[in-house]
Amino acid sequence: MNGQVFETGKGEQLLEYLQDQGMAVVVWNPKMDNACDGCRTTSTDSKHDFFETLGKAKRACIERELVRMGFRQGQSGFYNIVEAILLITQVEHGQPIRVTSDIYPKVAERRGSTVCNVERTIRNAIESVWKRSNLRTLQEMYPYPCDNLNGRPTNAEFLINMAGNFRD
Repeated sequence: MNGQVFETGKGEQLLEYLQDQGMAVVVWNPKMDNACDGCRTTSTDSKHDFFETLGKAKRACIERELVRMGFRQGQSGFYNIVEAILLITQVEHGQPIRVTSDIYPKVAERRGSTVCNVERTIRNAIESVWKRSNLRTLQEMYPYPCDNLNGRPTNAEFLINMAGNFRD
């Protein structure tokens, strides 16, 4: 290489450079190495196609991880959680994440719902998993502290902590 320098967090620059050089690009999330082979994507296509494919792979990884935790795809809250996690992963590092005022309205718009319904279905999905799933398995897959009053994380805690597993 010719000593090209790329800023941290500017993956598009690196991707563009590598594609200009005719190189295939392999991307994966090392945090999810054991959990999800779907996060790996190879592409020599255009930048748009690459990021679209990567987005689909990330969505599939999130869905698989939630199912492993005990979430049910049949619950409307399941897809609201997936959408919320995807949105949170797109928030720049260091920027505040306002779940109630920023994330829920975007999820509601994308899913054709209301903010209240999004909040309620996410809460119900999290509550049902914490009630019926094996607590030891949950603690292994979600090693973050939980609210001691109700024994489960709040919606915002859960979404933000889970999104951390899927950040680039």
